[in-house]
Amino acid sequence: MAALAKQLCFIALLTGLTVAVLYVPVYAETNGPPFGLKHNITIDLQTTEWPPYSSEHLPGQGLASIIVRAAFARENISVHIEFMPWQRSLQNFNTENTPGTGHRPDAIFPIYDNPQRQKGFFLSRTIVRSPVGFVYYHGSAFDWQTLDDLTNLTIGVVRGYSNGSDFDQYVQDGKLHIVETHDDTTLLRLLAAGRVDVVVMDQLVMRHILDTNPDFDQTRRWFYFHPNILENKSLHVGFHHTPEGKALRNAFDRGLSALQCPDNNCPARHVPPTKFPTN
Repeated sequence: MAALAKQLCFIALLTGLTVAVLYVPVYAETNGPPFGLKHNITIDLQTTEWPPYSSEHLPGQGLASIIVRAAFARENISVHIEFMPWQRSLQNFNTENTPGTGHRPDAIFPIYDNPQRQKGFFLSRTIVRSPVGFVYYHGSAFDWQTLDDLTNLTIGVVRGYSNGSDFDQYVQDGKLHIVETHDDTTLLRLLAAGRVDVVVMDQLVMRHILDTNPDFDQTRRWFYFHPNILENKSLHVGFHHTPEGKALRNAFDRGLSALQCPDNNCPARHVPPTKFPTN
């Protein structure tokens, strides 16, 4: 019951934050362009279908999308958000805009923080946190304390997702047997069909799928999220390792700080103004 109460409080906090950012005034409409920007600019972002954090079918395109759009708006920056499979977003991010290739976005989200991501991205400050753990099915005696407890199991994961540095290293070293899919809904179907023993998933994503997808109307109560979570991961926006990417990251962090500290009472979180490159 304590774990459930904590999760309900977490959901309530996210809901409150969503409502708050929906009503944040945009500087462009009041005080003019801040930090030396002479004109409004629009940037291209890519994300994936990952409700409740990001979804074309949710109000505001999901919680993370609402926060990202509002933070950029505080810096006089508009965003165009495109949805596609996560692995393709990662490929597009690392591909030049050349004929026959995917469109290269200015940034992608939501992205986990880990050493590999830090090498490939300028990461923003934390947008929200993602409680990631193991989902198992009715009748299973699944339990775990360390990753060594998982070596004899077949584990479902979404291709391209990072599931924590320790878990990812175990996979890379061949210590864990994994089955990859393109999305979380497929993971739950594989679990119900007995094709995997457990799946790795964000707790809120699991709850959203089970509560909204009619395919699980008769079985949703048979899915369980193990209380020993794998990691309470931070979610970020990832920008290119370029001067332009760093400038956009700094602008976003300032906007996010303004949302969280509207009275500018968070000096430790202050991000100095950064002029955007002109070339």
